[in-house]
Amino acid sequence: MLFSRSLKQTRHSLEPALVSFSTSAVTPALQRTLSRSSRPPTRSSRPPTTSSSRPSSSRPPSSHSSEPSYRPARPLSKSRAAHLGRQQNAPFSRSEAPRVQQEEKNNTPRETNKYRSKHFDPSVVKPEGLPKLEPHVLSERLKKLCDEGKLEAAISMLKNSPHDAQNAIVWNTVIWECMKAKQFQQSYQLFTDMKRRGFSPTTRTYHTMFNGLVRIEDWAAYPKQLKNAESLFQHYMRHIESVHAHSPKSPELSSSPLALYLKLLGDAGRYQEIFDVYYNLDPKGPITPDHMVFTAMFQALSPLKIPYGMDSESTATQNASSAKLLWTQMIKVAKKTEFTIDAHLVASAIIALSKGRSSDQEFAFGIVREYLGLAVEAPDKKQPAPIDLSPPAFGAVLLLCQSSDKQALAFDLFKQVKKRRDASEIIDHGHVNEVFKARQAIDPAPQNAEFEVGILDWMLVSEAVKASNKDRKETLRPQMTTFLLALNACWRTKDYPSAIKAFQMMTGYQGHDFSDGVEKTPKFERYSHLLLPVTSENASLLVRTALASENRAFMRQALRLLHFLDLKLLASNARRTVGYDAPTSKKALKHQQFHAEKLASAVLDTLDHIYRNSTHRDAPQGQDLVRWKALKMAATGLLRDSNNGRFIPIKEAE
Repeated sequence: MLFSRSLKQTRHSLEPALVSFSTSAVTPALQRTLSRSSRPPTRSSRPPTTSSSRPSSSRPPSSHSSEPSYRPARPLSKSRAAHLGRQQNAPFSRSEAPRVQQEEKNNTPRETNKYRSKHFDPSVVKPEGLPKLEPHVLSERLKKLCDEGKLEAAISMLKNSPHDAQNAIVWNTVIWECMKAKQFQQSYQLFTDMKRRGFSPTTRTYHTMFNGLVRIEDWAAYPKQLKNAESLFQHYMRHIESVHAHSPKSPELSSSPLALYLKLLGDAGRYQEIFDVYYNLDPKGPITPDHMVFTAMFQALSPLKIPYGMDSESTATQNASSAKLLWTQMIKVAKKTEFTIDAHLVASAIIALSKGRSSDQEFAFGIVREYLGLAVEAPDKKQPAPIDLSPPAFGAVLLLCQSSDKQALAFDLFKQVKKRRDASEIIDHGHVNEVFKARQAIDPAPQNAEFEVGILDWMLVSEAVKASNKDRKETLRPQMTTFLLALNACWRTKDYPSAIKAFQMMTGYQGHDFSDGVEKTPKFERYSHLLLPVTSENASLLVRTALASENRAFMRQALRLLHFLDLKLLASNARRTVGYDAPTSKKALKHQQFHAEKLASAVLDTLDHIYRNSTHRDAPQGQDLVRWKALKMAATGLLRDSNNGRFIPIKEAE
C-alpha cells in the first residue's frame, strides 16, 4: 500500500511538469515510471509466483525503509506523451489509445464514419426516393383492376396499401365496384373494415351503399341485406346529426341516401316502414323532406314495381290512397320550406295514382291540368303550365289515360303536345306506341291508318333534322314495335295503301316497283339510313292487309314483293339488316315459327283468291305464273315442315 501510494504521488508531481516539455526532453527512467504508474494495478498484471521460485529475500521492503527499490517500468510511447500534452484541450478515453497509436503510426488524418453501414459508398450516386403514393393514383389502380375482373386483387391491394394513400374516396371506389358485381355482403364488410381502419364514412359512402342495394330486384332472396340496409340507415342518421352539430351548413347534409333508402323499402314491399321513417323526421332537424324525398316515396308507391307474391290490384289501390294523402302533405311542406316541385316529382305522383280508384284517378288528372298545363276536360282551353312538360311526365299522363280507360283523351292529349314547337323534344317512340294502341281501342274504331303513317313520317323527318346534333339521343326514331303497330292498324282498317307506305318507310323498298306493268330493279327510298329488316311478321301483316282489301292489284303487288325477297329466307329470318341478329332462344324461335306459319297461310289464301276471282283481263300469265307457282311450293313446304313439328331451320342458330 505504501509503495502504490508513493507511485501515485510521484505521478501527480511529475505530470504537470511533462506537459510543458517535448517528448525528447523526458528521460527514459521517468518514462518508465510514468508508464507503470498510469495503469491501475490489477491482479492479472503481476506475474504469478510460486513458493518454490520466490527467494527468501524477494519480500518487498517495508514502508519505513530508507531507500525503496522500484520495479522497472515500460517506456512511454510517443502517442502517450503527445496525449499528455493535449489532455487539457481535448481529453479522450483510454479506449482510444490504440487508435491514436495506429493513426500516428500511419501518419494519416482521422476520418469520421457518418454512415451506419460499412458497405455504404457515398461516392456512388443513388436515384432519388420513390414518390409518395397519392390517393387518386391508388384509386385509378384499383379501378383498373376491377375493370379487368380482378376484384379480389383490388380489395387486397386496398387493404395492404399505405395508410396515407387511403381515404374515404378510395374506399368508396372499391365498395361501388363490389356493388356493381352484386357482391353486396362484401361491400358491407368493406364498409365495416373502413371504419375499423379509422376512415369515417361520408355522405357519399352511404349514397354509394344504398345506390348499390337498390339494384336488388327480389328482396325475398336477400333478407340479410335488408337488415344491413336498416343498420346503414341508422349509421347515416347518426352521421348527419354529428355533421349538423359541428357545421349546420355543411354540404354533407344531403338527403340523397334517405331517398334511396325509401325507394329500397318500396322495392321490398315495406310500405308501412316508409311512412314510419317519414313521420320520424324532425321538421327542425338536420334532414327535412324535400323534392328528392317525396319523389322517392311516390316511386316506392308505384304500381309498376309491386313485389312478387303480393296482390297487385289491392296493393296498387291502397298505395294510390296513400299517394293522394302524401301529395297534400307535400304541398304543405313545399310552402314552408319553399322547395321546387319539378316534372319528375309530378310524374312519380301521377304514376302512383294511376292504378287507384276513380277518385284517385280524377285527383291525378287535376294534377295534370294544374301543373302540366294540359287541357284534360276541354281540349280547346289552354292552361298555364308552371312546370315544363318532360318525356317522363308525358309518359305518366298517357299511362294514366290507359289505366282509367280513356283512350280518346290520350289521343287528344297527344295531338295537343304534337302542336308544340318543342314536340320532338318531348315525344319519343314509347309515347307513339301507347297512342297507336289507344287509337285502336277507341270506339268507334278508325276507318283508316293515315294517322299512323303520318306520325311515322313526322318521326323520321324530325329524326333526320336532329341528325346534325352529335349529342342527340335517338328517342324519336321509330322502332320495330312502332312499325308493327302501324301495320296492325292498317290490317284492322283494311288500308293497304297506308300499309305499303309504312313498309316502304321501314325497309326502303318502294311499292311502285312491284306494281302491275313495272319491271325494274327495286331501289331504296330516302330513309335508307334508318332501315329495319324484313321479317316474317311484318311481311305477313302486309300480305294479310292486301288480302283483307280484296283488291287483286294490291295482292299481286304484295306477292311480287315476297317473291323478290324470297319467302324461305323470310321464314328463316335470314334476310336481315346489319345489327339485327337472328333469334337464338327457344321462345324467339317459337315466335318466329308462328309468324312464318301465318305468312305461309296468307300466301296460299291470297293465291287461291287470285286464281278463283281473276278475269280474263287480270288473269295470271307470263312471269306471274312462274312467281305464283314458286310461292305456292315454298308456302306448302313451310306448312308441311311446321305440321311435322320441326322448327324453321336457321343457319346462324345451329
